[in-house]
Amino acid sequence: MKQAKLWGVALAAAMTVLGASAQTVEEVGLKMKEAGELVNAKKLVEAIPVLEEVVKMGQAVGADAVDITTQAQKLLPMCYQQKGANLYKAQKIDEAIAAFTKAGDLADLQGDVMTTRKMGRTVSQLYMVQGITSFNTKDYTKALESFSKGLEQDPDNIQLAYYTAKSYAELGQLDQATALYKQVIEAGAENSKFAKQATDAKADMANYMLVAASEAAKAGDIEKVQTYVATIPENADANLLLIQTANNLKKYDVVIAKGAEAYAAQTDAEKKSDVAFLIGVAYQNKGNNAKAAEWLRKVTAGANVAAAKALLADVTAA
Repeated sequence: MKQAKLWGVALAAAMTVLGASAQTVEEVGLKMKEAGELVNAKKLVEAIPVLEEVVKMGQAVGADAVDITTQAQKLLPMCYQQKGANLYKAQKIDEAIAAFTKAGDLADLQGDVMTTRKMGRTVSQLYMVQGITSFNTKDYTKALESFSKGLEQDPDNIQLAYYTAKSYAELGQLDQATALYKQVIEAGAENSKFAKQATDAKADMANYMLVAASEAAKAGDIEKVQTYVATIPENADANLLLIQTANNLKKYDVVIAKGAEAYAAQTDAEKKSDVAFLIGVAYQNKGNNAKAAEWLRKVTAGANVAAAKALLADVTAA
């Protein structure tokens, strides 16, 4: 008897649940009518919970309500987009990002590629706004987080790639910065509308690498100096620094290997002569007097002219 009572209670509970959850197409239609009235009145944000209820009810009904369910699903991205716009105007950026992201996700489920892409670009722009705010307060870690999320949403955003690179550079993550700077520079070479970003990227990369190379030079790390200079091979100051550092460390093989390239990179006559003098000294120390003389004769300006003449006399007399 006890078992029979238990079964009876379970059956009654099951019937109660079924009765509470059962929906009809007519009920789904009425709920959709309620949502439609809100949409027509341009109360898009207020329509969201009603449309979501339509979807929930329609899915419970199944195939008979599929047309109504689909109609509600197609309206939801537009409503979430409006919600995002309202939140942005209220300067609630995090909440706006969430709303626009939801709009994009829902559009994607409907196969609406254009809206999905549009929402991705919008979210990207909002992350960029956040990142700029953090960058300007020197919170580079937070800036990088925002910029990276934005770039993930819109990988073709060259301005965002530039900001992301700059954040990496400020944090000393130069490999990541260099990769993105090069992407920006290449974009500028391919499309003139990115010329400014490319110019800024090239200047930034040179500055950050030169600072890093200078620090490596102070530490006597010639390999790191070479690595940093290699990223900006046409930079005159970086090339001069490399030759000077190698000479100070008596790394004459490095001076000889990189000397001609460093000489060609110089645009100032005195610096060009400085590099030529150091190359001549390197060859003289390696016992190649003929090459030493060749380079010493190129010293025609600056503070090393007299020293070059004296050394030239020695190597030619030997």
